[in-house]
Amino acid sequence: MNEALQFTIKDLRFYVRNAPMRMPFRFGSITLTASAILYVRTEIELANGQRATGWAADMLAPKWYDKDPEKGYAESLGQLLEAVRAAGDIYGQIGGESNCVFRIWQQGYEEMMNWRQQRGINRLMASNGASLQERALIDAVGIASGLSYHSLLSSGRLGIELGALHKELGSMSVDQVIAPTPLSRLSVRHTVGLIDPIRTVDIAPDGVLGDGLPQSLEDYVVTQGVRYVKIKIGGDAKSDFERLSEISALLDEKCRDGYSVTLDGNEQYGDMDALIGLLERVERELPRMHEALLYIEQPLDRFVALDRTLAPAIRSVSERKPMLIDESDEDLNTFKDAVALGYRGVSSKACKGMIKALANAALVRHLNGETDQYFLSAEDLTNIPVVGLHQDLTHVAALGIDHVERNGHHYVRGLDHLSSSERAQCQTRHRTLYEDRGDLLTLAINHGQINVESLQTPGLGSDDLVDRDAVIPLEDWSMDTLVESNK
Repeated sequence: MNEALQFTIKDLRFYVRNAPMRMPFRFGSITLTASAILYVRTEIELANGQRATGWAADMLAPKWYDKDPEKGYAESLGQLLEAVRAAGDIYGQIGGESNCVFRIWQQGYEEMMNWRQQRGINRLMASNGASLQERALIDAVGIASGLSYHSLLSSGRLGIELGALHKELGSMSVDQVIAPTPLSRLSVRHTVGLIDPIRTVDIAPDGVLGDGLPQSLEDYVVTQGVRYVKIKIGGDAKSDFERLSEISALLDEKCRDGYSVTLDGNEQYGDMDALIGLLERVERELPRMHEALLYIEQPLDRFVALDRTLAPAIRSVSERKPMLIDESDEDLNTFKDAVALGYRGVSSKACKGMIKALANAALVRHLNGETDQYFLSAEDLTNIPVVGLHQDLTHVAALGIDHVERNGHHYVRGLDHLSSSERAQCQTRHRTLYEDRGDLLTLAINHGQINVESLQTPGLGSDDLVDRDAVIPLEDWSMDTLVESNK
């Protein structure tokens, strides 16, 4: 193992890019009709004077981080951006002294948690600010050292100490947690939103997009060979079953060679008996779908998901099909708390933090021993090219998770939101990840898989591809520009 790379932070800036959507996306009680990408650009300096720039990005989706119905979109967006700016100030100050990624992240994360308590902002929003800084630093260190993300992890250049996060991990090293080599292909687990069409005939004539991309679930299954599906459920067992019946009929018909599904409750089930009843009905009436069901993601509202009085019901569900936490995964100890109640899994999302995901992967390894009942899943937060998508895929490939939720390419038309120079560079550098259809450059999905080999570049796979003339400094951006761009 090499020594951790030491550096200081020299410059830190935020940008935004509006990304018009081709169709709305409903998850839980929220319907997203407009989108924008938030970028962090961080410049570091090594002891020898060498400088390198790293990037991080996430879709601005404030109502996933905070689903409080009393707060409007504008208020939640304001708090999310407040957390992002606070993280920039905190990490910029900490990074004034030379240190490694892990130590800077660790101190910054703790200070962000203190800051959010004073401001009354929830942990998910605060941790997103920290995770953006973390990813930009990892990217910069990879570029400075010429190492891919997997190589950074296996070599110890990031200085990550798992035992410092969870004492039960002892001296377990990161290279014991990640895949021996990064995966070159990942299966796409296609997300079916609550208002997405199931069959092509379901789409009204005036609702057909005709933009060169699939629109219905049937299109994805038939034209792209998708065999992993993530289905959003809405909290009403009767209507959820009816919709699952439609999807099951389609998958049984079109996927003769088999398929796998996961259910995402998006915190919509307050009644565990109703959820158990739904699962029992699926088992009785949709046996093939029940057999194909891998796990159930966060059906309970985060305010009750870790309620100890619900532990018997949680265990009852997990004995049928494993339950995992997603929105409830607020801090470093949440997964351990969840396991004690009967949950079996936890999601990895770059927006929640890569080091945190690595720590959770280590906990999975520790808990499993010789079994495999606990697991880490790979989920999406509508990641789209270039930075957010590439970094998340690079992370998943390093973890060795062979199927990943992908939905950003369904709701945004390929790489249309990028500048012509960015699209040209993607076409040159990532020929296997994207396909050129003349007027459209889009994610290449063949036999339900994407080829991510080209992402094994220095850093987190985004190759410093951002065209700074095509993004808006955060201080010059407002929600008004977001609305205008989506008209």
